[in-house]
Amino acid sequence: MQIKISNLKLKNFKGIKNLEINFEGKNANIYGKNATGKTTVFDAFKWLFFDKDSSDRKDFNIKTLDENNKPIHFLEHEVEAILLIDGVDMTFKKMLKEKWVTKRGETQQEFSGHETSYWIDEVPVKKKDYEEKINSLVPESLFKLITDPLYFNKQLKWQERREILTNISGNQITDEEILNANEEFKTLQQNLNGRSIEDYNKVVASKIKDLNKEKEKIPIRIDELTNTLITEHDINYEELEKEKANCKVEIQKIDAEMTDIQTRAKENMKKADQLAAAKNELNTLKLKLETEHSKQQSEATIKLESEKAILESRKRNLAAELEERKQKVENAESSKQELYKKWDELLNTKLEFDPNSFICPTCKREYPAEKKEELKGTFINNFNEHKESEKQRINKEGQALNSVIEENRNKIEEIQETIQKTEKELLDINTKLEENAKEQSNIGPFDVTKLPQYQEKIKQVEELQTAISKIVQSDTTEISNKKAKLVDQINEIDKKLNERDTQEKTKARIEELEAEEESISQKVQELEAQQYQIEQFTKTKVELLENAINSKFEVVKFRLFDTQINGGLVECCDTLVNGVPYSDVNNAHKILAGLDIINTLIKFYKTSAPIFIDNRESINELYNINTQIISLIVTEDTELRIEVL
Repeated sequence: MQIKISNLKLKNFKGIKNLEINFEGKNANIYGKNATGKTTVFDAFKWLFFDKDSSDRKDFNIKTLDENNKPIHFLEHEVEAILLIDGVDMTFKKMLKEKWVTKRGETQQEFSGHETSYWIDEVPVKKKDYEEKINSLVPESLFKLITDPLYFNKQLKWQERREILTNISGNQITDEEILNANEEFKTLQQNLNGRSIEDYNKVVASKIKDLNKEKEKIPIRIDELTNTLITEHDINYEELEKEKANCKVEIQKIDAEMTDIQTRAKENMKKADQLAAAKNELNTLKLKLETEHSKQQSEATIKLESEKAILESRKRNLAAELEERKQKVENAESSKQELYKKWDELLNTKLEFDPNSFICPTCKREYPAEKKEELKGTFINNFNEHKESEKQRINKEGQALNSVIEENRNKIEEIQETIQKTEKELLDINTKLEENAKEQSNIGPFDVTKLPQYQEKIKQVEELQTAISKIVQSDTTEISNKKAKLVDQINEIDKKLNERDTQEKTKARIEELEAEEESISQKVQELEAQQYQIEQFTKTKVELLENAINSKFEVVKFRLFDTQINGGLVECCDTLVNGVPYSDVNNAHKILAGLDIINTLIKFYKTSAPIFIDNRESINELYNINTQIISLIVTEDTELRIEVL
């Protein structure tokens, strides 16, 4: 169905007293300054058919106002349009007027509201019949879509846009076809067991919800049982055991961290070697480029300069490496002194018995001699075990530091010998260069640093230099002190663990609940994996749908899902104009995008209606579309100027 405006009349509509436009079904341009009534024409057309203005507002004023912005009473506000519907004329007319009544016993009329009258082809009709006729021609929802380029993207919710696009796409691919076409969905297909993806997703989500509810109750039940383990002395032995185990775990972590520090120290040395090599490569490249550029120099001079540059580069690199090696030795020696200090402190540490450890907390009497000897033996074993462990750790760290010192000192000697040899070679080459200097011709300066290959190599050296500058020499003092505190904490716990009043059944039940909690967590994890498969299926399905939809449009494309930070998929319907989000493009591109969408909607619904384009002056060239277009253009005209094309 093709709908065009043949004629439009306005009488006392907003600021327009009388206006008649003979469109004759053709395109038209309406010119004028702002507030001259261009948009009022569009408002009148929308009000005639749907009781709304061009911004889709139902509550707006159509009355003519006086100079004080007060409504002028006793006027009839009319809009009449002759439409060409598939070439056949049909006239619609609507009139709004005030109702004034004179109450009994009074002479003054009183305003009592408004009344609206309707005509179709000059025949008076009721509002219901009027609206049914319009709706039979084109529903309001479709009319808005195909007459306003901005309506689809600005007025519709993304769910509504998505539904329309899905209908347009004609995508008939079934879920079963997608499942069969992808091997990764084999498990998902088996789990469906005859259910739809949507239903299965609800089942999985419901199970996860139920399991999480069940899981939330377990810690409360564990807390209730744990409270029953508290003895009359307020000593929770199970918590003490856990605390001790946690301390041991933390000590293991500290030991692992110390080992990692030693490993990183070796890696740092490796990075330093890489930097030295990169610098050497940089100087070699510089020499190569300069040599190629300086073809006018004699071969002998070029060779000497090359050898000199290589030797100077080697000397600089060796000097830098020498300083780095010395610093490493200094750092290692400092760390050794700390270890010596800790060793002495450890050797001088003596076990002192707390007299309260040999007194029964219940009867407050001293333990028998045999019991006291047993407790002393336990304390001594724990003390000796800790002391031996610390000796082994210190010894291990000392060996590692000795290895670092020895390696770097050997390397320092090699570097010093190499530097002496290099300096001698440089002296010989400089002598030869002085002899050849008189024979050199004047050659213009050559800046090798501007060449791309040299800049790329400089970048590599700077990146390595930056990485090395960020290296922080690790100090184990802090974590060693932390470990010592943990050991002291374990010793304090051991003092309290000399008497126990356990409740084995309660502990066993707590373990069962913890196992049950772990089992539930595992089930939730498995279900979440199934949810992920469903999300991947949805993503695949939406991608197919996107391709089907986007093939229908020339200017715009649509994105139907968004990926969250956690990898989950969120459905959406975002319009893209040449790859740019609709909200970020200018008004002209928004209008052109809207015309592209309208063109597709016209083809799909096989229905067209006049398109009103506001701010038409911002667009150089309109999208080619087979329907009547009425452009509202801002100019310097103080009164409306209408041009039928």
